[in-house]
Amino acid sequence: MNEKPAYGLTCGQEVVHLQGNLSFHKNVYNITATLTLDDKIDFDLLKVAFNKVVERNDCLRLKFFKQNKKLVQIFEDERVYENIPVLTFETEQEQEAFLAKETKKVTPFKKGSVIDPFFINTFDNKSLIVLRVCHLALDVYGINIIYKDLLDVYAALKDGKELPAAPTSFEEMIKADLKKKNDESYNKKNEEFFREYFSTRENPYYAGVHGENNPIWQKQLKKGRHAMKLFLFANKTQGYAHMIDKDLTTKVMNYCQEVKQTPANLLFFVASITASKMNGNIKHMLPMELCNCRGTVATKKGAGTKAQSVLCYTTVEHDNSFVENFEKFCADQNALYRHVGFSDMEVQKMLHEYYKSSFLEVYYGIAYSFIPMMMPKGSHFMVRSNGHGALPCYIAQLYRVEEGDIVMAYDCQTKIISEKDCETFHKNYLTVLKAIIENPNIKINEIKL
Repeated sequence: MNEKPAYGLTCGQEVVHLQGNLSFHKNVYNITATLTLDDKIDFDLLKVAFNKVVERNDCLRLKFFKQNKKLVQIFEDERVYENIPVLTFETEQEQEAFLAKETKKVTPFKKGSVIDPFFINTFDNKSLIVLRVCHLALDVYGINIIYKDLLDVYAALKDGKELPAAPTSFEEMIKADLKKKNDESYNKKNEEFFREYFSTRENPYYAGVHGENNPIWQKQLKKGRHAMKLFLFANKTQGYAHMIDKDLTTKVMNYCQEVKQTPANLLFFVASITASKMNGNIKHMLPMELCNCRGTVATKKGAGTKAQSVLCYTTVEHDNSFVENFEKFCADQNALYRHVGFSDMEVQKMLHEYYKSSFLEVYYGIAYSFIPMMMPKGSHFMVRSNGHGALPCYIAQLYRVEEGDIVMAYDCQTKIISEKDCETFHKNYLTVLKAIIENPNIKINEIKL
């Protein structure tokens, strides 16, 4: 019998692993997602469908272990889930208490499990599918692929039809990613780009969701720092959900189509403008983006963890119009996106080399991602906070394609960001978004929060 090949971690997986190594809270590896279905589901048949999905998605058969003191991964040939819990709740309070408890548990990825499924008959007579996954094996986009495949397989089994084509192999995606990671020529080009990217730009400034009057940030400012101390790393977090309604979302999509730019870039830049205005009209910032890193048709059809963080130097010229600012931002982003595959660790080293801050300080107050969710009507997807996060604030912008709106899932560190802070930021964010959609030529300093 041939021994399974052991693969090292990709650049995206390395960042997730680093967060776990630096944190006392091992559940930072977890992502818990829920999919609520208005229609009742035959959970016995769904269990069969789930095991078919495990067969079809090799990322769900990953096993992690140490080899020569380094974490590596293999793909097992099979893995069967025989005892998937099915629960029924009579009240919303009971259901919420269960979910709050489960999100904080650790999926034992080193013991051969990267996903824990739960099926629930909800208090309001709906069906709920809960997946708690290891972030080393799945990112949020990948979870979307798994949910979609599960519903498609379930429908095919229920109707007695042929199963749809299986998603793209994660093992093949890992091979391609590791080939790039170990390509000296590829890495040299990336290094040259980032050295020029940082060395030619002024020191950025931390700009958080909480605004400039936060007492913790004010304490940092008294010491003349541009960055926030890293003592907030993997602190307790709380999740909040806010919306961009269907009408405004439609206007956003129409505008992006008109100017031939992506909704991800538009929403990212609007959030940066909001943070800038709430923090004393800061001009230079360094927010983070979690890029999907699925640039081909094949990878867009694959689950697994492909997302990788990238620091996006962002300048807001308050005397200029939104259009002028946005065109410059998009040009910078398009250049940056060609180098996302570079090691995040190497980028971090450059950051501290050029801006002379301690390695225990961070500039990025907010991280963003934009994720189109191809879920059928009558289903409602949500990512739940696991209670600990590596960033002051992470905003997952979940575009529900069928619903036509966007869920803004905020995960905020409670030590520095309150629920009121999050509400205020989102209110200001909508104000900025509406202002630029109504008049893209408006000057940034004319937008009133």
